[in-house]
Amino acid sequence: MLEAKNITVNYGDRGAVIDLSLQARPGELIAIIGPNGAGKSTLLRALNHSVEPAGGQVLLDGKPLRAYARRAVARQIAVVAQEAELRFPVTVMEFVLGGRYAWSSAWGWESEQDVEVARRILRETELEDFEVRLMNELSGGERQRAVVARALATEARVFLLDEPTANLDLAHQATMLRLVRGRCDDQQSAAIVVTHDVNLAAEFADQVMLLKNGREIAVGSPQSVFTAELLKRVFDLEVLVDAHPVSGAPRITPVHLMKSVSGTDFSL
Repeated sequence: MLEAKNITVNYGDRGAVIDLSLQARPGELIAIIGPNGAGKSTLLRALNHSVEPAGGQVLLDGKPLRAYARRAVARQIAVVAQEAELRFPVTVMEFVLGGRYAWSSAWGWESEQDVEVARRILRETELEDFEVRLMNELSGGERQRAVVARALATEARVFLLDEPTANLDLAHQATMLRLVRGRCDDQQSAAIVVTHDVNLAAEFADQVMLLKNGREIAVGSPQSVFTAELLKRVFDLEVLVDAHPVSGAPRITPVHLMKSVSGTDFSL
């Protein structure tokens, strides 16, 4: 559905993304993992054609993304950026309905179906009681849920999510990723999710790409990518990797060496 072929994105003389290739297939959730400055957000912007690659190309259904009209792209690709820009006060319902603009009439009015979709998404994201609240009155976590709800309301086939669980408590982190995972499983959407939470990625992702300094370090299943050796290479951090006792997915724990008063080292 969505494919990047050897794309490079430069910021001045610096290569933010260097010769990266990626395929987002129907029904698949891909997690992008890496330290700050690795090029994760830039990669998502290139996949949405928000930035123009200096080399390579991005394809949607085998056709260059730049060949599509912007409205056509908005029907196919939904984006959750790290920060949602609000230029004037809007209610949560109005904000989520904004995700339906690509499907609206020439006059820009929402249909009954648009409202029905928005209300269903508000229920799914546990925001039905916030429908008439202003976005700028919400907490950081509530606002982030509304941002994800707006993306889900597009009913797109591809979701590009940049830190979708930021500011969310543990329960709502799981809820948001279950919703995205459900779109992949039930509606054969594809999702590319940038996250710093390696353990959530291990539970929800089909594929993981590790990035560092704009370059791919590894890509594959969570079991093949989340190894102590690769994670140390990417994050310069010693970690313990074992299997989650319930799901069997890789479980990553940072290892801190602490010295007691007696001089004995403990590995926690």
